[in-house]
Amino acid sequence: MSEPHEKNKHIEEEEEVEEEEYVLLELDHCLYSDIPPGAPFVISGLDTLTPTLTVGDRLKMVGEYEETVGTCYLFSESEKPASSSKEAPSKEVNHLASVHKILKFRPINAEAPAAQSISG
Repeated sequence: MSEPHEKNKHIEEEEEVEEEEYVLLELDHCLYSDIPPGAPFVISGLDTLTPTLTVGDRLKMVGEYEETVGTCYLFSESEKPASSSKEAPSKEVNHLASVHKILKFRPINAEAPAAQSISG
């Protein structure tokens, strides 16, 4: 008689498990020199259609999601120690995550490229 109760408990536990989703961030129309290394940043509204990214206290960007046409795979690369003194050091590549969405950010105060060329 306890079997149906255990089965329902197992189903409830599965529903509570949250699935992680990775998203690739792309910074359009932004010079990377505008972002100092180690600058604090805040991403808000990830569950909205237009999340915002604030870097430091002067750069604010708005984003929108785009589905990828497949899966993007993200990898990390690290030095692999040589097993003997005669072997040259090699690189080790490890799979980090797979993504199906790209979150493209653009500065909020950026003008459209066409408008810049007309006025310049």
